[in-house]
Amino acid sequence: MAHKKLVLCKDVKWNGNRLTPAPGSYSLSIRRIEGFNEHDAARRRQRMRKKAEKKRKSKAMYILIQSLMLAIMFLSIGKIGENFQGNLEGNEHRSEIEQFVIDTTEKPYATPDRTAPPYPLATPERVTYSPKEIPSLESLKKLKEINSDFKFWLHIPDSEVSYYVMQTDNNEFYLHNNIYKNYSASGACFLDYRCNSDTMEGHTIIYGHTMNDFSMFGKLRDWLKKDFFDNHRYMYTVAEDGVTMWRIYSVYITTTDEYYIETWFANDADYLAFIEDLGKKSKFPTNTVLTPEDDVLTLSTCYRPNGGAKGRLTVHAVKVGKAPLM
Repeated sequence: MAHKKLVLCKDVKWNGNRLTPAPGSYSLSIRRIEGFNEHDAARRRQRMRKKAEKKRKSKAMYILIQSLMLAIMFLSIGKIGENFQGNLEGNEHRSEIEQFVIDTTEKPYATPDRTAPPYPLATPERVTYSPKEIPSLESLKKLKEINSDFKFWLHIPDSEVSYYVMQTDNNEFYLHNNIYKNYSASGACFLDYRCNSDTMEGHTIIYGHTMNDFSMFGKLRDWLKKDFFDNHRYMYTVAEDGVTMWRIYSVYITTTDEYYIETWFANDADYLAFIEDLGKKSKFPTNTVLTPEDDVLTLSTCYRPNGGAKGRLTVHAVKVGKAPLM
């Protein structure tokens, strides 16, 4: 049976979904009108409420996501600014140190002492260094006066790797402190606390950051290019007692999961096996002949393209001789 019409305001129409009063009509309750079903209307109202609730939640989620994105953006900008500031401070600090460390006056080339190895090893080639590229004795003494943790100067010719090297009783302090013991994002190059800085016997390790502008040890990645590796095989450590020369025999990418920084060995055989294994891992084989009497210097830095935070780039060199500091 059809519902009876009950019109309580003028110009009210039922369009099949809802009641639509004409403009200016009175808003009055309408209980029953032909074609109107209260149950259907209730369901429609429920759907409308759910739709409004879903829209409210979607808006809240949108606001949350936007807030997180803004927070990440500001943190990223802050990190970029911090890295830029760290690079700037590091370069300014390096320039300051170099002003009184590097002696540019012309001096004769020095040749290291050497002894002919026993047969069947070949006699090593005679190598020299240019004193004008490295600190003078007076400069080294100044660095020692600034901080007694200063041990020596590391220099690789025809590269930007030329820094002072520190050492303390741990491997954390100089990660973010310079020679003045002031905070620095780039920190300082430092010797593993387990190594003997006076004799540098056995396996000696120097750590250094790779900064965003590839300063510090960031330039070690140049040795991953064969032409550069073949033409830059020597590095020098400069101390008050002389200049020690090292010949690079291995470079490769690894991770901290591989313990390449061992410094203690039970016997000569274990030590020889270890330093030979470093050579076998080299990206460019050099077939360097090693003995248990050889001393090896390792440069270690982070290399995020391989292994993320665990990635490392290492350069290994064997001692070839020592010369007086001119």
